[in-house]
Amino acid sequence: MGKKKQKAAKKQTKAATQKKQVNASKGSSFDIEKPVSLYIQLLSPIHLGSGQADVNVDAEIIHDDLGMPYFPARRLKGLLYESGLEIAEMAEASNLNLFTKQEWDELFQHDCIGRVQVDIPNLYLQNSGVMAAEWSYLENKYPEFFRKEDVMESYTTIRYQTKIDDETGTAVDSSLHNMRVLDEGLVFTGELSLQNGDLRSWEMLGLAVRNLTQAGLKRNRGFGRIACTLKQNGGDITGDLVNKALAQAGGDGNK
Repeated sequence: MGKKKQKAAKKQTKAATQKKQVNASKGSSFDIEKPVSLYIQLLSPIHLGSGQADVNVDAEIIHDDLGMPYFPARRLKGLLYESGLEIAEMAEASNLNLFTKQEWDELFQHDCIGRVQVDIPNLYLQNSGVMAAEWSYLENKYPEFFRKEDVMESYTTIRYQTKIDDETGTAVDSSLHNMRVLDEGLVFTGELSLQNGDLRSWEMLGLAVRNLTQAGLKRNRGFGRIACTLKQNGGDITGDLVNKALAQAGGDGNK
């Protein structure tokens, strides 16, 4: 077979595969051709540190110029990568054909380049556009009353902690410090996309999203519990993607 015929055959195979995947996705609640949004709800206070501090706060959260908190893309991508890596390792140990570490590395362009690439944006609070406009107006109109610190206080709490001396049962000198945490119940959202994405890639991402339940610092102290979902047209499609992936691997998505 000549090079031209081989190239044409590859194009036909690729087109047939993509068409099959699109048709398969249209038979469920997930449509591969429509936008997908990631939602993260805080189930407990969480500290997404900025690495900054001032005279009042020892550990500040990351926020924009108005003082509104957001979930940074780079940190979220790292969390999702680690979540998927955990699944790949569990699948290998359990002999489940979910996906391999190599496939996951290629999706996240982790020390390699793959055909499909995930694009993860910063996540912002629900209705952040409206809230940002209102805060911006107040800060510009009444700067003496509304500062970015005041905006942050609307979404956060300052938590204090100290070290206790095991022998005396009293606080150790100079051990008191604090950190700002995001309040429980806040919801962050943003639109995910997959360049050259296919149904299998979305299923892999759905598994990682379902598995991601913690973020931020001091997770062993009751902080950082989160619930992650993928939504399309306002409906939760995470379970559908997970069930499809597990059904092909011989698992149970309800477990």
